Amino acid sequence: MKHMLYAVCLFVSFCLIMSFTYDRCDAKQMYKYKDENGNWSFTDNPALVPHLEKAETRNVRNRDADIIGNLEKKLRKRARPKNKIEEARIATVAIKSSIGVGSGFFVTVDGFLLTNKHVIAPGRDAEVRIEKIEKQLKEAKAQLEKEHNNILQMKRRLKNWEKHESYAEKKKSLIKWTKDYEKRKKLFQDKRQEFEDFKLKTSYPDDLKIFLVDDTVLPVSIVSTSYIYDLALLRLAGYRTPFIEPADVKLLSHGETLYAIGSPMGLYLRHTVTSGIFSGLREFKEGPHEAGTYIQTNAQINKGNSGGPLITQEGKVIGINTWKFAGQKVEGLGFAIPIYVALDEFETYLGKHDESDR
Repeated sequence: MKHMLYAVCLFVSFCLIMSFTYDRCDAKQMYKYKDENGNWSFTDNPALVPHLEKAETRNVRNRDADIIGNLEKKLRKRARPKNKIEEARIATVAIKSSIGVGSGFFVTVDGFLLTNKHVIAPGRDAEVRIEKIEKQLKEAKAQLEKEHNNILQMKRRLKNWEKHESYAEKKKSLIKWTKDYEKRKKLFQDKRQEFEDFKLKTSYPDDLKIFLVDDTVLPVSIVSTSYIYDLALLRLAGYRTPFIEPADVKLLSHGETLYAIGSPMGLYLRHTVTSGIFSGLREFKEGPHEAGTYIQTNAQINKGNSGGPLITQEGKVIGINTWKFAGQKVEGLGFAIPIYVALDEFETYLGKHDESDR
């Protein structure tokens, strides 16, 4: 009896230890911090955080067992998909933030979404503008400080001119100079406030919302962003969600029909489906976007399609619609990041995928 009781105690202790270990392994410590440009960044690698003691931290679980709603069942009932393309459509969302409107899609049953980083963060044009304005404000501030020091020196010197015949004229000139300086200072402060508002607007937003195919609106959170690619991983926690399975890039044939799903030109046209063909895999070493391999297609990709899925006729996702060449003499040149790149990038959260997807 004593030996049996001892064995039971050991078993219970083992279960408690394993439960604790599981919880520890299943959670990820995320760090939210400001980079050198003052923009919010997210990472699970503390080595990348410049001032770790100032970073905000939070735990992000890879798999949320606390399901509070079955969106998959709800959307299937309301949208009643009639083919594989419509099934992929119910797993696609419109994403709205302070930056604008883009697209995204679920890649797991527990609410993980893929999209482009520029949908939720400032693009390169905004970054260049921020750098330019910061330089201008820095120069203007230095000039104002220099002028302020000159005014103070002039005030000190003027005390020695109180009995001089030109004192009144010099005092009048100083008063005018001071008033002009105060106007320029006020203008500088207004410009700086406008700039801070602009930076806040283009930083990582805290009010991300997704619009489902049945017009349901839900808040989502940023899980991780890529330092290399124009990719971001979001999460709708607590729901069982429809999702799009990845396709095998190696099985694509030139001329094969592909479909782009997204929100061209904003929320009004969300969940639009356009078609085209697989034009080939392209390797870019330099250009308007990150170097790397892209899927080329002539499926219509417009502003707002960014982050949406590029899918096959079987309704499987082959890539993330990211950018296109545009101009009077250019037509039908859209590019998508291959899905295996995104799955590799966020493997920590999504788990390993089939190597045949490469």
